[in-house]
Amino acid sequence: MKNIIIGTAGHVDHGKTTLIKALSGIDTDRLIEEKKRGITIELGFAHIPNDAGYNIGVIDVPGHEKFIKHMLAGIGGIDFVLFVVAADEGIMPQTREHFEILNSLGIDDGIIAVTKTDMVEEEWLEMLLEEVDEYFRGSFLEGKPVIPVSAATGEGLEDLKAEIIAKCDRPNKRREEKELFRLPVDRVFTMQGFGTVVTGTLMDGSVKVGDDVIIYPERKKAKVRGIQTYGRETDIALAGQRTAINLSGVSKEDIDRGDITAYQDAVTVTSMIDAELSIFSSTDRVVLNNSRVHLYCGSDEVLCKVILLDRDALSAGETAYAQLRLEEPAAVRRGDRFIIRFYSPVITVGGGRIIDALPVKHKRNKPEILAGMDVLSHGSLSEIIYAKAGERRFVRQKELASELGLLDHEMAAAAESGISAGALVVLPDDTIVSDSRYDRLRDDTESIINEYHAANPLADGIPRQELLSRLKERWFTDDDRLVQAVLKQLLSQGIIEDRGKSIAISGFSIEYTDEQKALKARIEAMYTGAGIEMIKNDEVFALYKDGRIVRAILEDLEAEGVIYKVNPSYYIEKSAWEQAVFAAKSFDGEFTLAEYRDRLGTSRKYAAEFLPAMDKAGITVFNGETRRAVK
Repeated sequence: MKNIIIGTAGHVDHGKTTLIKALSGIDTDRLIEEKKRGITIELGFAHIPNDAGYNIGVIDVPGHEKFIKHMLAGIGGIDFVLFVVAADEGIMPQTREHFEILNSLGIDDGIIAVTKTDMVEEEWLEMLLEEVDEYFRGSFLEGKPVIPVSAATGEGLEDLKAEIIAKCDRPNKRREEKELFRLPVDRVFTMQGFGTVVTGTLMDGSVKVGDDVIIYPERKKAKVRGIQTYGRETDIALAGQRTAINLSGVSKEDIDRGDITAYQDAVTVTSMIDAELSIFSSTDRVVLNNSRVHLYCGSDEVLCKVILLDRDALSAGETAYAQLRLEEPAAVRRGDRFIIRFYSPVITVGGGRIIDALPVKHKRNKPEILAGMDVLSHGSLSEIIYAKAGERRFVRQKELASELGLLDHEMAAAAESGISAGALVVLPDDTIVSDSRYDRLRDDTESIINEYHAANPLADGIPRQELLSRLKERWFTDDDRLVQAVLKQLLSQGIIEDRGKSIAISGFSIEYTDEQKALKARIEAMYTGAGIEMIKNDEVFALYKDGRIVRAILEDLEAEGVIYKVNPSYYIEKSAWEQAVFAAKSFDGEFTLAEYRDRLGTSRKYAAEFLPAMDKAGITVFNGETRRAVK
């Protein structure tokens, strides 16, 4: 059964609620104050029965200017609009405001219902129909059905219902894959015996009883205890249905209107949004750079500042790229539509489309930033992925899939295409970067290592931890896994070499002067001649005025396998160390320090240095008095 959501729109007291009651039999004004005042204050919901096999939900929105924010909480998720104009009044202020809002939200289809026809003469109605035709000319409602109706007499209701049924046979633009499930909350309440209930229009995907969900942006975990659609209990709710979900694990106080109920990673929580922003052609207001405005997206409302990226002011009828810096986090998805209203006075002035749900902070009036915005707004999927993968912020494939509203396999396919074309690189930690970004990462790494080589020509390479620290500082990240992944990628390509505790540029070798070569040979001879009689480091460092050269020679000899580092104070010839180890392993059972000294044929002084080193290396085990070799 196909699911369709219709939203009403139009000026206050033009008969929207009365018309919905005539079509559905449901009075959507449920509040006492609404009954008393005769106007819709909150969102109302109905279901139009039909024999055509459609689930037709109706969202009845307030028309009064004071309740526009309530209207905005429900109108964004509709498939098409039932635009109401009263025959006795015609085009009025909220007619215009609602119409501008619908344009900004990307609503592209609808029906115009001219209500209260029983209250006017035929000639007046004909004139009014001409006015309506002229007003909507050139818009998405041009050429759409215009149906004169009277809820009081029933005139035109069957014609209107037939047009609604016909309009339901339209292509479904909603994504139905389960993983994309999200429901913007427009009501939250507690039902006795059931607990917390949220309602909303199921924008994308599907949800089942027993599913685990997340309440965004606070990321509270909950479980679906029960589901109702159009007043009927069901095990599953689908995209395009008005849905009530009974949740366990959260209280009413944990959830607010504007929150999103969704699956893990189905939306992006953000404090900044890049957008294509348009100002209504009918407004006399101007949005200045750094203006504070109310942002309405889905059922959410949040204050933000508008940073205009290529100008100082945005006037009526103009469109520009902007970065919206939110005062509170919001859960959104790229492509979502939004409305903005002035901070004070609170009037609706424009709206737009999110082109980047998780951008980096931009500087103004930068051609390269604006060019990137063009790609994000109008580019192909591969171009958008390439642009995101080239940003300063690092992003992993799964995170980018969430940002772009893609399933994991869609993201993987797009990435594989980019990799095959040489445009993308996926690092071992799943971070995705453009080829140009990867070139910069490689260049940064090579630059730091080469600088170290130049400053320390006798060092085998830059210490690994120093390299990690310097790369994190240069890339503005604390992510160890990311930096390790870059190094792993460069190692696999043979660009750098892992030399144990240090990293070197591939092919790098220490080059000594003739004087240093002679010193190295002298030091090597000292250790060869000493055998198991170890030489303290102080004696070696006393051979040359520059201790850094001596340290480099020792490290080089160790790397070459000539000497072995017993502890911070002693090195020993490698074959002598192997002799010392063999002596320890020659015991069948436990042995004492004295027994080991005698078997090795050395002094207690050296034996006392060897054995703790063997303990540390896992060659022997010490119980406090005796040792045994690990076989």
